[in-house]
Amino acid sequence: MGQFDHIVAALNASPITAAFKEMAEANDFSRLDKSDAIRHHFLPQFMLREFAHTHAGKDCLFQMEAKSRRAPRRVDVKTAASRRRLYAAPDDDGELSNRNEAYLALIEDHAAPALRQLISDPTSISAGQRATIAIFVAVQTMRTPAAAEQVTEVANMAFQTWAAEIYSDKEAFAARHREFSGGDPSDEEVEAFRQEMIASVRDGRVRLAGQAAALSSGLTHAIELVPMLIEFDWTLLQAPSGGFITSDRAYAIHDPAPRFPWGHQALLSSEKSETTMPLGDKTCLLMRPTPMGCGLHVREASAKEIETINLRTYGWADEYLFARTQDALVEVRKAAKRRPGDVVRPKPFARVVLLDRDPDDNSLAEENIRRGWPPWLSDEAGDPHDYMIIPSDKPHPELLARVEELTEQRARKRAGAGPDEPFEGGLTSIELHPFDIEP
Repeated sequence: MGQFDHIVAALNASPITAAFKEMAEANDFSRLDKSDAIRHHFLPQFMLREFAHTHAGKDCLFQMEAKSRRAPRRVDVKTAASRRRLYAAPDDDGELSNRNEAYLALIEDHAAPALRQLISDPTSISAGQRATIAIFVAVQTMRTPAAAEQVTEVANMAFQTWAAEIYSDKEAFAARHREFSGGDPSDEEVEAFRQEMIASVRDGRVRLAGQAAALSSGLTHAIELVPMLIEFDWTLLQAPSGGFITSDRAYAIHDPAPRFPWGHQALLSSEKSETTMPLGDKTCLLMRPTPMGCGLHVREASAKEIETINLRTYGWADEYLFARTQDALVEVRKAAKRRPGDVVRPKPFARVVLLDRDPDDNSLAEENIRRGWPPWLSDEAGDPHDYMIIPSDKPHPELLARVEELTEQRARKRAGAGPDEPFEGGLTSIELHPFDIEP
């Protein structure tokens, strides 16, 4: 038996895997083109119903704005946590297609019974059902509007890196510009255009956009997370009298021991990371990366633990919170005032830029020490580097400019070239996995 054979077996036992495998082998995805849904839910209706009550013959729940003081109001499950045509994307003919919505609906169709089994008889779930739930959880973390926005920000950070490389080589840029422009602009005109393009990318005037592309990238990343989630240690927390709430993200992550102070919370941002996904007002799934081994535990949550998890849910909400009762939402708002330190909010993604050290310039190391950060970071070979952190919360043109200026200055110094001497070449970047970087 191989080390990961049990994960492969679990995935193969999932009906979701079987459905997509069947379509792929037949090269027939037509069943995904039959959805005519106009309103697309980013929290599945079957999940929302676990927080619902019946009112005037309809399934309803209470909705509260996360960033206002307005009182919670009752909404219909059919319209809650949804947007018109959220997942629609142009097909090969340029027509809007609901294939993404159908893809998600297929996952929901199989996840719903697996989750019901987990809630009603947790010790009886099969390996295939565990894989199905892992697929559902992974996809849920990437299907919301907030997730699409995060994916877009990460894509724009990558775009800025790419643009910095492309535009940094003056000679190569001039040659490409003259080739594509079809004219013969002067050196001054080319340089002015290059500087304008650099400034436009740095300050965010030129950006990547596209909800469909962000969703596609997010779902691809989600599938990569599934084997890890299967292997995580799971705990089903139960609240017999109810009390759990949910949000328009449906999950929250708390990491009390991030590897770096600027690191954003993720499923595996550290061994202490905790991901919570309330499955209904009486149950919540808690997932931890350690101990690995597909563990599953069941226990009753204390009142304080329920409140702690609800505060994390409150902090991770993008726009709305949902609950079975109005009182549950009012209470979490009051708890947030009493325990503001427990309202965990998602940190923005940050780009970590490693720079070759200059033995005569310790300014970056000194700045990092003043922030309480490590002075240097080491790459996968163990070599120490200066570094800068560029958050994705907003454009940071001054940080990007400083990175490029320092890189050129240090390259010139190594080459023995003065600041005004001709200097061929441009920026290059090497992508490192975050786990290959150490303080």
